[in-house]
Amino acid sequence: MPKLGVTTLIGKSGEPYTFNVYAGNMRFNDFIPGVYYISRQTNKEEELSIYLGESDNVDVTLQKHEKQACFDKYQYNRVAFYKNASREVRQAIVDDLLPGLETTCN
Repeated sequence: MPKLGVTTLIGKSGEPYTFNVYAGNMRFNDFIPGVYYISRQTNKEEELSIYLGESDNVDVTLQKHEKQACFDKYQYNRVAFYKNASREVRQAIVDDLLPGLETTCN
């Protein structure tokens, strides 16, 4: 599935993180670690932040996510991905970004 674009999320530290954006039903290759951001794009200027997390294997995590009912409730249609192999770095990114996002499902 083709990439829809990119989005940059700014952490509380001021650090920008550039994510590749895909349709919500995107299937990733196996064993790709990273930070993922679930959202609903309602128009070009408005986005609903739904969930931010990290995983050693994003595809498996998203296919069996414990918050899937919440994602569906808020009609997610985008998944953004920031690739990083280090669990510590991924968690630090989530910790940096989460305070600035008003996610509905975290």
